[in-house]
Amino acid sequence: MEFEELIVTMTQAVVRGDGDGAAVCFADGGIYHDVFYGAFSKPDIPRMVSDYFHRDAERFRWDIHEPVSNGDVGYARYVFSYDAKIAGSEGKRAVFEGVAVCRLEEGLIVSYNEVANTSTGLQLLGFSAERLSRIVGRQIDELTARDEVARHLGS
Repeated sequence: MEFEELIVTMTQAVVRGDGDGAAVCFADGGIYHDVFYGAFSKPDIPRMVSDYFHRDAERFRWDIHEPVSNGDVGYARYVFSYDAKIAGSEGKRAVFEGVAVCRLEEGLIVSYNEVANTSTGLQLLGFSAERLSRIVGRQIDELTARDEVARHLGS
């Protein structure tokens, strides 16, 4: 399967609530790293879709733009939105933009990672400044813990 078809198949399965359909896009040992919920191995992707995504939101839309791949890595810009079901934000529409970064092996996803502008969607949901600050703090911790960031933090 070409990368564009693979990433669209995976994202649209998530939108439909089809966790098994999303998981088949991953290689054995593959990991979905969600910007909010964390990392899920291939066998846990169906649970991520049902017990997190569709528990907390509905009316998903996930549009993929400009997917490119060299066969080993694929990138796709996206716009993602949903209506929240979480307490205090019920019915509010969140909209996010980001880039999916996929490590690929034999036409399947080995690692799915996101670089996303999360603050826009969370602000649309009405999250308080304190709650946004905690989320940004976790993102800072994850960023600064990565090996490729270390030289940017040193003198």
